Amino acid sequence: MKSTLMLVCALMCTCVAAFAQGGSNYSAIGLGDMRRSVGALYDGMAGTAIAMPSDHGINIVNPALLGMSPFTRLQAGYKFNQQFTSQDQLSTRQNNGEIDGLMVLFAVDTLRGFGVSVGVIPYSSVNYLTERPLSTLVDGTPLTGRALQQGSGGTSAIQIGASGRIGNLYAGVSMQALFGVISMSEFLYVDAINERVQSSTSYDVRGMLLRAGLFYRTSSVSLGGFVSAGPRGSMNTVYRAAGLLGSSVYIDSTLSVAGVTDFPVSVGIGASTSLGRSTVGADLEFSDHSGVDVNPRADAAYDRSLRASVGYSLQAAHYAPTFWDKWGFRAGLSYQRMYYTFKGSPIHEYAAAAGFDFPLGQSATVDAAVQAGYRGPATGSVSEYFTRLTVTVSIGELWFRPFARD
Repeated sequence: MKSTLMLVCALMCTCVAAFAQGGSNYSAIGLGDMRRSVGALYDGMAGTAIAMPSDHGINIVNPALLGMSPFTRLQAGYKFNQQFTSQDQLSTRQNNGEIDGLMVLFAVDTLRGFGVSVGVIPYSSVNYLTERPLSTLVDGTPLTGRALQQGSGGTSAIQIGASGRIGNLYAGVSMQALFGVISMSEFLYVDAINERVQSSTSYDVRGMLLRAGLFYRTSSVSLGGFVSAGPRGSMNTVYRAAGLLGSSVYIDSTLSVAGVTDFPVSVGIGASTSLGRSTVGADLEFSDHSGVDVNPRADAAYDRSLRASVGYSLQAAHYAPTFWDKWGFRAGLSYQRMYYTFKGSPIHEYAAAAGFDFPLGQSATVDAAVQAGYRGPATGSVSEYFTRLTVTVSIGELWFRPFARD
């Protein structure tokens, strides 16, 4: 118990960090790449989560499912992203990684479906690195250089959620306190005269999102749904421009502007059906980003998004009569119309996923999942092929013992 409490404190004091070597060019738009769920369990089902209960995964999409685990659980994960980006005749390969949530779930009363979760989770991620050569003539003399664009950071959330049950109806609520800094820079290098010019913009975003979810379970079909919204948040924008000629600084100015921004409003529905250890489910989700004022761009517009996915889960057998019965398996497909248009074209994402989980003891589990897919417009512009690998470890202890009821 003491060691578990120490681990809880360590997890809650650890920030969600990103390690940047480059990534998706489309993460330079708006809030960046939105992180809908956390954990390899749901990544293995292509994000299908609204009506997919689990005894060891912590569900942040539908808080009504928080009370499904009989154990108090600690969950931590890591996500690795590999990108292949192409435009016209140019292409590049880049990768990055980030901690995929640090969470604890308290299974207070399994009979009443009463569960409480606390954690730090990623909400959005910005990670890109591009470079292009420059060449021009000045008084008949060729002048060369290069321009480098780089973005990093994102938005994280401290989440608190709880769920309960009345009969076959589960209900849950969660609150996410959003925080984070999105940094975007452009560096211009002129070769002949050793000149460097840097312009950067950073968005310090703060706000709150509230989420409510329902889940109704029957013997054959289960239904779920959620709605997420919040008040306007604060945004402090810092603009900086600096120029160096050799080792001499000839300009360095900074401007800070305080503002506000809306956050996305999201609504989702899901359904699932089970037969023995197998469960098949589907999700449909709509989000409205049209009021988001973070990182306005002339070549992009924020709009409504649509996401649909199907997922399959084969739960591990409780008594594991054979070696393969100890394993759980996942698979899924997803489609998403992104929340932005780029140069007037809507951006689409298609992905396939697979994963597994394996017990490390009576109540500890390691999950792994891989997603692969494509993001880009129907024709032209920037196309991206991606692979995402997620590994999650979940450790459980029985903290709350059942007691006799009248």
